[in-house]
Amino acid sequence: MSTFSHAIALLSLFFTYTTFAQNDPILFTVNDQEVRLSEFSYIYNKTNGDRVKFDEASIKEYLELYINFKLQVAEGVDMGLDKNTEVVKEQNQYKKQLASTYLTDREITEKLVKEAYTRSLEDRNISHILIALGKTPTEEQINNARNKANRIRKNLTPENFEEYAKKDSDDGYSKKKGGNLGYFTSLQLPYNLETAAYETEIGQLSDVVQTKFGFHIVKVNEVREAYGQIKIGHILARTNKDPDRAKVLIDSLYEELKKDPNFEELAKVHSQDNGSKRRGGQIGWIGINTFDAEFENQVFALGNDGAISKPLESSAGWHIIKRYQAVKKPKYIDVKSEITSKIKKKPRFELVQNALVSEIKEEGNFKMMNETVDSLISMLGDEFTTYKWRPDSKLTSNKDILFTIGDTKASIREFITIAQRSHTERLNRNSKSTREVVMTILDKLITQKCLAYEETQLERKYPEFKALMREYEEGILLFEVKKQLIWDKASSDEEGLLAFYEENKSNYKWKERAKVTFYTLNTTDEKLIKKIQAKAKKKSADEVRSLFNGETEVIQYTSGIYEPGKNAEVDQLKWKKGFMSPLNEKNNMTYFTKLESVVSPTVKSLDEARGYVVADYQDYLEKELIKKLKAKFKVNVNEDILTSMIKE
Repeated sequence: MSTFSHAIALLSLFFTYTTFAQNDPILFTVNDQEVRLSEFSYIYNKTNGDRVKFDEASIKEYLELYINFKLQVAEGVDMGLDKNTEVVKEQNQYKKQLASTYLTDREITEKLVKEAYTRSLEDRNISHILIALGKTPTEEQINNARNKANRIRKNLTPENFEEYAKKDSDDGYSKKKGGNLGYFTSLQLPYNLETAAYETEIGQLSDVVQTKFGFHIVKVNEVREAYGQIKIGHILARTNKDPDRAKVLIDSLYEELKKDPNFEELAKVHSQDNGSKRRGGQIGWIGINTFDAEFENQVFALGNDGAISKPLESSAGWHIIKRYQAVKKPKYIDVKSEITSKIKKKPRFELVQNALVSEIKEEGNFKMMNETVDSLISMLGDEFTTYKWRPDSKLTSNKDILFTIGDTKASIREFITIAQRSHTERLNRNSKSTREVVMTILDKLITQKCLAYEETQLERKYPEFKALMREYEEGILLFEVKKQLIWDKASSDEEGLLAFYEENKSNYKWKERAKVTFYTLNTTDEKLIKKIQAKAKKKSADEVRSLFNGETEVIQYTSGIYEPGKNAEVDQLKWKKGFMSPLNEKNNMTYFTKLESVVSPTVKSLDEARGYVVADYQDYLEKELIKKLKAKFKVNVNEDILTSMIKE
């Protein structure tokens, strides 16, 4: 059976429609199958896009197309294709694939991308108090750090925050400044810390939040419109060896720029940043927290594209900055792809997925079979966390249930399958107990099963997904109907194809054509070439070749017949019998073309026109099929509802 990917292109007009409104009127029926106004309106708008018109002609034309689509779907059902094993298998495959993508995109990715974009429109100045954790903290150390952070939080107020930060924070960088970290925007902080920064009001304190670094308490100091991104170049004079000399150099370059603002040439010659000087000083796009905060403020203050700054000092030296472009508030559609790419590389995706799994567990009445889990841990033993472990048949065939979610179950056998692939978790170097490792791997299985369970609930929870699945199912049916009744028939029905050709052969004509010979001469001898041309003007190519080719093959040629526009060289010839093109010499070879004759328009044979005839025959068969289906199935259109769509 053909893959549905081909049908996708064919059916682009007919995919996806919106949730039906409660009082959504019926626009038309085909064989008692209802098509509501919302379905037709959405597809009509989606197909036409910016060119959408609600005039009577275009709406009725599209309605005719959509009725034809539904007629062919009805025929597929009547043929029993909706029960066909291969069709059902393909429908289920796409349903599973679509459900997985839909769940991930809707519940995780889309949520995170929109959240990150919204946050990116603001920069937030924050302070924090950190109670740090080591790289591999024990459970006791984690609890102690959490308890300490909670004790501090109880006594904290916005007014005494700096005092506590200087005294209790484990962040050596910020504690001297009362915990101040400066400005941040989205995707620059650990997700929990970023969330605390963006969900806490100005001047207020967050609850205790945990990251891989430890436990944080956040204070939001200021909020400003996001600086966004700016594309810059610079000329750098380093101060690490001779600060005075660097200042003299940058001042002299700035004065030179006033006279001749060729920034890129000066950067190539004088900049001491080897990484950018070859590009005329161009650094590219930067956001906040790329350089020192004070330096960045001056860079982002450059008001216009092409603006050049006065000399600015940073920890690296003295700079002259040129602004090329700036983007403060990009459109969501312009940055969606970039944000999506970044999010999928960050732990926040896993955090939101975990939150989703928690919701699914609650909705699906998740139950852990603790006795079975204890039994599993006992059977695995201490070898489970070593290279020696090999599961025996008692484990690999064990169907005892570890947990359930809705009507989905997970067995010991499924756990063992995942455990055999989970080398990183199992072969730990942190002296974790067998129970700890088992629970880590079990969490992976729980996540898989919960997401799989949720995929089975999509049609119930999301009407738009149910509608989308219906379109996929109908699309596959339509593909099979066209394949069996139109495409395959057009390819295999030679008798019908010939009859169609004979009836319509006047539609398949050659235009006026030129019969030409392309000569290639293995010589640049002018006398010899003139002799060859003189003979070629009167004789055939074979005769010319036999006259001049001896031990050395002087003449080669190819021939062809071409319509206008099919060969650029032929198009340049004067279409007159016997016309010879000018000579062309290249690589010690000489070339010329002779127009042998002009062929009058003629009807193409079936073999010559086969591709066009087959395509037209398919169109004919489809039109005949639609006529047959309109006679076979009853179609009713609600003219009042149709009229209500027209907005002349």
